[in-house]
Amino acid sequence: MNIYLVGYIPKYFFSSKHTNFWPWSYLAETFRLLGYNAYHINVNKIDHKKPCLYICWNNPDTIELINKYKPHKDSIMIQKLTSFDASPESRNREWTSDPVNFFKGWHWPQYQKLDLLNATGYRFYAFGARTDTESFPEKKKITDKYKDRIFWIPWGTMTVSHDDIMKSNPIISNFRYDLAFVGSRWGSLYRGNISEWDTYLQPLIDATGKSYIAGRGTRKGPVSVSEHVEALKLAALCPIIHATSWKVEKGIMDRFWTVFSLGRFGVTDNEGILSFYDEKEVVLALTPEEYIDKSLYYMKNPAMQKPYIEYALRLIREKYNQYEVWKTILSKIFSE
Repeated sequence: MNIYLVGYIPKYFFSSKHTNFWPWSYLAETFRLLGYNAYHINVNKIDHKKPCLYICWNNPDTIELINKYKPHKDSIMIQKLTSFDASPESRNREWTSDPVNFFKGWHWPQYQKLDLLNATGYRFYAFGARTDTESFPEKKKITDKYKDRIFWIPWGTMTVSHDDIMKSNPIISNFRYDLAFVGSRWGSLYRGNISEWDTYLQPLIDATGKSYIAGRGTRKGPVSVSEHVEALKLAALCPIIHATSWKVEKGIMDRFWTVFSLGRFGVTDNEGILSFYDEKEVVLALTPEEYIDKSLYYMKNPAMQKPYIEYALRLIREKYNQYEVWKTILSKIFSE
């Protein structure tokens, strides 16, 4: 049975690539390493008359795919779960002024698609970054109902290859930059990381000598994966900041996993990391003041980073990498 990670392959330009292009491509390569026939492909290129396994987020999501393309009845659907879907309702919500209470009252439309999938007759599953499922009533209700259908994964790294993860070692010297950060500065009234950028990251940039800052919304702009990786390896500090929605849900973004997969270090601003590591194994700071103080200390004392890099790398190699995560998930799916 072929595995299709559906969508996000643009016709022309780098600038038009959707965020999901990168993890979809990484996962397709990971599945091939595991011995599966896996393809990152647009939906109109698939032969839907044959049974296959579809992995979707949006355009189409699994429900849209079923309704429009009528896949073979023995196909399997996997829906990516996020706090918002792509509907106008999700895009136009003002939630940043009081995100905790917003999410407590939110009805989680992407999660509700599991009820629709359940009614289709297709075998289905879902996956998403491991997050807090207890604090938000509607989210808890849905995840409890489908707990045997949902796989919670560490969301990263989707940048560093499995082979490079296995070869990686702590880097604590010979730096070119004081600080390196590769990621978009993005947002509006409704969502984004503008607040975190301005209160956690920008003061660090202002306090350091030589920084490498790249990504959409920055002066340098987007860079290649190889440039991204090289910059992080050459920086004494690689800050790890999260958009507000990720912090509210206690989800850990790709940046943490990529930084430590490369043998590098950053202070983490999200207590969701304690779902993966003991509090003595990471450096956590939950206020801008504490984050800046700790970051500057470890930037100036890179030898003190080493035990934290070793802790993180050990578990990334053993279980927090996509090869090990999806080996377990796909084995379970195809054995049922």
